[in-house]
Amino acid sequence: MTIACLHTAASNIALFDDAAHALGLPVTALSHIVMPHLLAEAESSGGMTPHQQQRLDQFLHTLTPWFDAILITCSTLGPVADSFVVDEHDCPIYRTDRMLADHLHQIAGPALVLCAAESTLAATRALFCPASLPADKQPQVALIPDAWAAFKAGDHQRYHALIAEAVAQGREQGAQQVALAQVSMAAAAKSISAESRPLTIPQLALKAVI
Repeated sequence: MTIACLHTAASNIALFDDAAHALGLPVTALSHIVMPHLLAEAESSGGMTPHQQQRLDQFLHTLTPWFDAILITCSTLGPVADSFVVDEHDCPIYRTDRMLADHLHQIAGPALVLCAAESTLAATRALFCPASLPADKQPQVALIPDAWAAFKAGDHQRYHALIAEAVAQGREQGAQQVALAQVSMAAAAKSISAESRPLTIPQLALKAVI
């Protein structure tokens, strides 16, 4: 199996490589494509515009003949996977945050979904809190203030600390499950104790695709 991972942050490569290693996948299983300008454009326009979505859709069609699956690892770009029309030459395209949402919806108890980037907040709410989900299953979705600014400044230590603090606060306020809605947030989970560790995307998404 060959899986392409479309990232907008190069730091996500190591997170998926680590997840692949933990699952026993060969080093050749993943191909990484990093396109930070796609996120920059979406952020500058307050989210993906129809024109940006169309361009990404066309780009994905050029990739599909070469892989068995494509993962869109950026939550801001993820909705493109939902509208992608697969023809006979295309491999399936997945948004990795949907794998997390599907998993969370199957777990009982109050849940909190944390975001770092404001540009993905609307897409994350739509994904994790669909109208079809019963009211008692609806998670709370929250933005972590200042986290994305720290990430973009390259201050990963502060980024991880802010995420860990938000996870701890969520637990204290009664969340039985906490999910980190962006791939880049997964690295922060390593510093959180096993009993409080939040749900993260990389390994869960690869398991689902396999």
